[in-house]
Amino acid sequence: MPKKRTRNLVTPILPSNKEEDDEASVASDLTESTAQLTDEEGPTEEEVYEQKVRDAMDLALEKSVHTRTNALIALTTAMQKKVLTVFLLDHHSTLVDLVERSLRKGRGPEQVAAARLASLLVLSLSAAPEVEEVYQALCPVLRVAVMDPSGPREGRTECAHTLALCTFLACHDLAQVTQAMNTLHTVFMAALPKGNGELPSHPPALTALHTAALNGFSLLLCLMAPSSVHTMASKLVKEMFDLLGSADLDLRIQAGESVALFYESTRSHDPRFRWTREKELCAMLNELATDSHKFRAKKDRKQQRASFRDVVRTVEEREEVAEETVSIGPQRQRQELLLDTWSLKLQYQALCRVLTQGLSTHFTFNCGVRDVFSLGPPPIELDATEAALARRGQKKFNRESPASKARKQARKQNRDNRAAAKTYDD
Repeated sequence: MPKKRTRNLVTPILPSNKEEDDEASVASDLTESTAQLTDEEGPTEEEVYEQKVRDAMDLALEKSVHTRTNALIALTTAMQKKVLTVFLLDHHSTLVDLVERSLRKGRGPEQVAAARLASLLVLSLSAAPEVEEVYQALCPVLRVAVMDPSGPREGRTECAHTLALCTFLACHDLAQVTQAMNTLHTVFMAALPKGNGELPSHPPALTALHTAALNGFSLLLCLMAPSSVHTMASKLVKEMFDLLGSADLDLRIQAGESVALFYESTRSHDPRFRWTREKELCAMLNELATDSHKFRAKKDRKQQRASFRDVVRTVEEREEVAEETVSIGPQRQRQELLLDTWSLKLQYQALCRVLTQGLSTHFTFNCGVRDVFSLGPPPIELDATEAALARRGQKKFNRESPASKARKQARKQNRDNRAAAKTYDD
């Protein structure tokens, strides 16, 4: 807090001539400038932000479940909005203890919030050596939570996403990557058909868990060498072929995209790769890409057809996924990210799911995220004045067509006439 200035209550003596008047004004200016220099500066914006993070960490230790859950959510939001790598280097041990306690003893929303915080913690430290220490502490807890059949399904689903993303970003041991893949494979194996060939019916919450496990398994498959994927491609494609008949839209789409990923990775090792039942697979994919069954919602049919058209091009026509260019970064520091493979598309979707509102910030200033997509070193961050000038100089385009503008003007002119015409005689 700045110090309060003390005023001199003694009545000043008025100067008798012009020279004394000038000397008094100079002395007054020197006194005021000296007082300004002695004032203490307040905390910076960054210090205030970090203090709020510390306060949330303290609240995460409270006895109330509601208070702990809100504190974990606040910590997640804080890490999304800013890259706190330097701050977390000194406080990651405390956050690991908070996450571990909530994952072990928490239920429902608290476990979901803890799993999301674990993802942001690993993501924020992905460029630092300490990230491996964080991963080694959280990985066993996450695996237990995913495999616990008595745990809440929402928590297990979030833990499956977190286990996959943390392993992808922080694990450098192939044996541990394989162990995490086996854990996720065991989970989504429950969605495969039983001995009679029919797919089991599960509640939506359990199907969401199977979809998350399959998504995480495919993400970790991006770390494997194409030769390793080639050895197990036939078995994996057979499992995805069985899941294409699932009643759940998200599971069908995830199974189709996984098939495309398997083919893409395997053909980079063996361009002549073909599954033994590839004709049946292509027929099934084409049927899903042109599905017009009325018992499905119109929105679901549209989403399914759009997804499986790209899968058909990869499997049947041997074409890559349709290129997608994403603009990232603040004004005057824009970069174009090209997603031209199924692997890059899957990695980008995984990070989008975790970062949400902080996507542009982390893709611009998080060194670990930039290394994943080979974006180079982060740009120089603009200060507040430069950022304001950049926004002010940004020209806003009027996207309204001339025809639409003319229609609006005509409606405005006739609106008063129509209102005046509505008169009724008594």
